[in-house]
Amino acid sequence: MLGLKLPTDPRWVNIVEMNIDEILTDHAYCEQKAASTAISLIVNFPEYPDLVNEM
Repeated sequence: MLGLKLPTDPRWVNIVEMNIDEILTDHAYCEQKAASTAISLIVNFPEYPDLVNEM
């Protein structure tokens, strides 16, 4: 379904199940940082319209 090259280790799934709140919080932080970086690139490099459009 996801096109993964290797099966997911069941031990990893168990760790995720026990720590889902922490993992989702960390993921949200990473998404926020990525968005902040994209905005920074747009502001600092407006002369590159292709970059701005991608961001």
